[in-house]
Amino acid sequence: MAKLVDILEKFPFPPEKKKPALIRKSEYSTAIYPPNDASTSDNTFTIISTDTFMLGIYELAPGGVFLPLDIHPGDESYYILQGPVIQRSGNGQFAYLQTGEGLFMPMGAWHCAHNFSDKKTRILYFITPKAWSKDIPPAVIPSDEETKYYKGANNDRLPNMQGVIEDISRQGCTDDIGHFPVEGSEARATGAVYAVREHEKLNNIHGTHHPMLLRFITSNDFGNFGEMILPAGGYGPRCSDPDVHEGDGCIYCVDGPVTLNLVDLEESFVLEEGDTFFLPAHTKYQLVNFEAKPVKAVFGITQL
Repeated sequence: MAKLVDILEKFPFPPEKKKPALIRKSEYSTAIYPPNDASTSDNTFTIISTDTFMLGIYELAPGGVFLPLDIHPGDESYYILQGPVIQRSGNGQFAYLQTGEGLFMPMGAWHCAHNFSDKKTRILYFITPKAWSKDIPPAVIPSDEETKYYKGANNDRLPNMQGVIEDISRQGCTDDIGHFPVEGSEARATGAVYAVREHEKLNNIHGTHHPMLLRFITSNDFGNFGEMILPAGGYGPRCSDPDVHEGDGCIYCVDGPVTLNLVDLEESFVLEEGDTFFLPAHTKYQLVNFEAKPVKAVFGITQL
């Protein structure tokens, strides 16, 4: 497969050729990261890399870690496909994440991940608006002395995070959409990272005639990321109300199959578990459930 640097912002097609597209998991581009040291690498699957976002999966072997610390010129959100995983931030935050939980990392947050379990971990990530600068991995990496950890040599000299990490456990509301788990600009200023547990996701209902559950992990001025859960049952197959977004987006099938219907184009596609659909801005679509159980997908949308 192609090198990661060779497909950035043009996979599976360049920005000027964007179109609605089903991307099967067999078509993902594979690489190890970092590319220059397999002993501290993760197994990376690039699903979409365009000029507005990047979507992919990385895997860590049992007992593994990816190093060196990484950084992005955009916000990054996680959905844990198979956990647990420990996400380390250079500021001294360590998040223990189980399957189905999420994470929000603001632009500029140094990070890596550890797998202390006896099983492979798999993480779905969404980075927007820009995933990488020109250097992969970054040309300048913080030393251990420039990060915080247990009995770190310079912990007392580095910023204290206790007063800047917000409590996100209160009941959410519709007005939180666009400001969750905290204001994006605030998180980018403080560098605080937020684990979003199952009970902390921002819940809402899409549609009143054909309701579908939305569970946001992230929603801010850079992008939106979370779960769509469409129940079974009804007169015929269960459908979500059609929707259109101002920005580019994608749908990743977690528990399917789920049918994605392009309403105006009168075309439909079946997503099996692990498949993804790319939605250019202003594409009208709906999800359809022909199964006798709820189906679940993860959405990444740059602008609702």
